Amino acid sequence: MTRRLLPVLFLISASLLRGAASLPQITASHTDITDAGTVFTGKARLDYDGAVLLADRIAYDPKTQIARASGHVSFTRGPQTVVPSRASNPRDRAKKPLAQTTPQRLLADELTYNLSERTYTVKNVRLGQDPIYISGSSVEGGPDKIVIRDAVVSLSEPSSISPALKASTVTYIPGDQIQAKSARIGIGGTPLIPMSAFNQSVNDPLLSHMKARVGYGSRLGGELELGLLAPITRTFKLGGELDLYTNRGVMFGPAAAYELDNANTTLKGSLRSGFINDSGKRGKDILRNPIQANREFVEWEHYQTLGENVTLLGQVNYWSDSEVTRDFRPKEFELNQTPDNFLESYYTGDNYVVSAFTRFQPNDYHLVQRRLPEFRFDGLPVDAGAGIYHRVNASLAVLEDTSLKTTSSPVDQVNRVDTYYGLTRPFTPNEWFSIKPVAGTRFTYYDRAQAPRSDYARGLAEVGFDADVQASSTYAYKNERWDIDGLRHLVKPYVSYRAIGNADQGSNTAIPAIDRTTFATGLQPLGLADRRDIDTLGKTNTLRLGVNNALQTRDRHYASRNLAELDVAGDWRFDRTTGQDSLSAIQSQLTLTPAKWFSYDVYANASPNDLTIEEINTGVTFKDAGVWSVRVGTNVLESNPQDSATLTNTQGGIGEYTLDAHYFINEVYEAILRLRYDELGGRFTYKGITLRQNIRNLWFINYALAFSEGDSRSGSTSIKVSVELANF
Repeated sequence: MTRRLLPVLFLISASLLRGAASLPQITASHTDITDAGTVFTGKARLDYDGAVLLADRIAYDPKTQIARASGHVSFTRGPQTVVPSRASNPRDRAKKPLAQTTPQRLLADELTYNLSERTYTVKNVRLGQDPIYISGSSVEGGPDKIVIRDAVVSLSEPSSISPALKASTVTYIPGDQIQAKSARIGIGGTPLIPMSAFNQSVNDPLLSHMKARVGYGSRLGGELELGLLAPITRTFKLGGELDLYTNRGVMFGPAAAYELDNANTTLKGSLRSGFINDSGKRGKDILRNPIQANREFVEWEHYQTLGENVTLLGQVNYWSDSEVTRDFRPKEFELNQTPDNFLESYYTGDNYVVSAFTRFQPNDYHLVQRRLPEFRFDGLPVDAGAGIYHRVNASLAVLEDTSLKTTSSPVDQVNRVDTYYGLTRPFTPNEWFSIKPVAGTRFTYYDRAQAPRSDYARGLAEVGFDADVQASSTYAYKNERWDIDGLRHLVKPYVSYRAIGNADQGSNTAIPAIDRTTFATGLQPLGLADRRDIDTLGKTNTLRLGVNNALQTRDRHYASRNLAELDVAGDWRFDRTTGQDSLSAIQSQLTLTPAKWFSYDVYANASPNDLTIEEINTGVTFKDAGVWSVRVGTNVLESNPQDSATLTNTQGGIGEYTLDAHYFINEVYEAILRLRYDELGGRFTYKGITLRQNIRNLWFINYALAFSEGDSRSGSTSIKVSVELANF
C-alpha cells in the first residue's frame, strides 16, 4: 500500500512546493521513482486540463511539469471552445460567437508535453481533426498553432484516392486554417500541382471546385472537361478550366473565387471564363446572324459589405454570342438564359436607403432597359404623429433602350426625375380587423419626349386602402397514422383598392416606353409607389380580393406544421385598358403536405370570363427518406393569356410533363431518371438516366446517358462520366 501511494505523495509534495493550482492524473500498471521524476509504464495514462496522453511509457518531472512519452503515443485534446481569429480587435472577437472544435488527436512514436505551457514536440507524428488528417516527421505546437515538418495533409482518412497535400512545412491552426510552403496538391501519394504557397480554411476541400468529365455528344463529339480552383491565399482561390471537344476544338479560361468575413467586411465573389476557336457547325444566334468562330464568355459575381451600412454587389456576363453557354455550358444556361449586367451600391440608414445602380449590356443581341446610372432615395414609413405614417421615394435616372429607335419614334434615351410621397393611417378597431387608408402622389419629369413634345412632365395621385380580417378555429381531431394531433384553421381574407387618376396620360404618346409592362402571369403591384412600369401605366381603378388559408397540426418536435395551404386572389377592374376584361384571371395556390412521404402543389391561373385555364403548374411527390423519391409535374401555359393584350412581347404556349425519380440501390449507388414530354410537339424532349456512385463519401462519379429532341443546338445523344469531389 505504501509503495502504491508513493508516486501520488511525491506529486502532491512537489506541487505544494511550487504552489501549483492543479495536478495531472497519472495511472499505469507499474511506477518507478527516480531522481528525475516518476516513470509510469504499462498502459500509462495522463489526464490534465482536457488533454489525455496515452503511451507505453510516461516519464513525468513534477518540478518542470514536463511529461515524456514513448511507445504507441496517443495525445487527444478537446473539444475546445475557440474565439475566431479573423477579428483583429479583441472587442470584435468577443462579439463573435464561440466555436466548438472537434477533438484533436495525435499519434506518434515519441512526445514531450509541457503541462504548464501546454505545448509539445513530437517525432513521426500522425494527427487529425475531422475531416483533416496530417502526418509528418516532427511537430511543435500548442493549443493555438501546430507546425509540422515534411507534412502530408489528407482530406478524410489517408488512402490512394484521398485528395492530399505535401509540403516541407505545414502550419495548422486547429479549427481554422492550414498554411503551407513549397506545397504540391494531388491524389493519394501522387502530387499533381506545385504551389509556392497554400493557405485556406479547414472547412474548404483541398481541391476546391474540381471538375472532371469525359463523355460523348452527337454535336460536340468526344468530350474531356477539367476544372480546378486552388487556394493562393486564405481568401483567394485561382485556377481555370480546360475542355477538349473533338468536333469543336479546345476551350480554356481562367477562374477565380474569393471570400472574406471579418468584423467589418463581408466579401465574396467568383469569376469564370472560356475561350474557343470553334471549328464545328455553329449555326446562327437569336438574331439569325451567323456565329463567328472565335467564341468566349466571361462571368463575374460580387457581393460585399462595408461595416453595417454599406453594401456593394454586381454581376457581369459577357457572351460573344447568344448561344455560347448554351453550346458548351448547358446546365449553367438553364439557370441563366438572359445574362444580366449590373452594379449597385446602397447605404442603409435608420429609416432610409440611398443607392446607386447601373444596368448595362455588353451583349447586343438582348433587349435591355439600361440605367446609366440611376440614383435613388427610398424612405421607409416614418411616424409623422397622430398615427399617420409617411414615406418618400425619389430617383434620378439616365435610361436607354436602343430597341425603341425607329423612324416614327426616334427617342431611345431619356433623363428622368421621379418622386413619390405617400401617407397611411392604420386603424385596428379590434385584434381581428385592420384597415389602412392610403393616399399618395407621384411626379415624373422626362427631359425628352415623343414628337411634337420636347419634354414631358406628369403628376399622378392615388387613393385607396388595404384591409384584412384574421380568424382561426381549432378542432380536437387526432389521427396517429397521419401524425395529426389536433387541427387549427387560420383564415385571412383581405381587400385592397387603388384608384390612380389619369394614370395613362402620356403613355404611348409622349413618354418613351423604357420602363414598360413585361410578361407576367401573376398579379402585379397595385400601389403607385411600387409600380415599375411607370412609363406605360394604364388606367387604374381596381379592387383586389383575396383570402389566405392554412390548416395546421401540432408537431411532435417543434411548434406546428402546415397540412394544407390555399391562397386565392383576383382583381376587379372598374377601368380597363384595351383588351382587358373586368375580372382578371383568378390566381390560386394550393399546397398539401399531410405526411412526410407525400406532398402536392398546384398553381392555377383561370379566367372567370370564359372559364378557361390560362396557366396551371402541378407537382406531386412521393418519397421514402433515404431510399427513393418520385415527383411528377405539369407545366401548362396558354399561347395567348387574356391579360397579355397590352404586353410588348407575346409568349408562346407551353405544355410539358415531367418525371424525376431517385432510387438508392445501396449505400454506394443511386439511380436517377428524368423525363420531359412536350405535349404541343408530341415528343419527349429529354430522356436521361444517371447512375451515381459514392466512393467513401470523398468522390461522386456520375454515369449518364441522355437523349434529347427538339433543341436544334444540343445533340440528340450524350454519354458522360463525371467526377465530383464532395464538399466537407
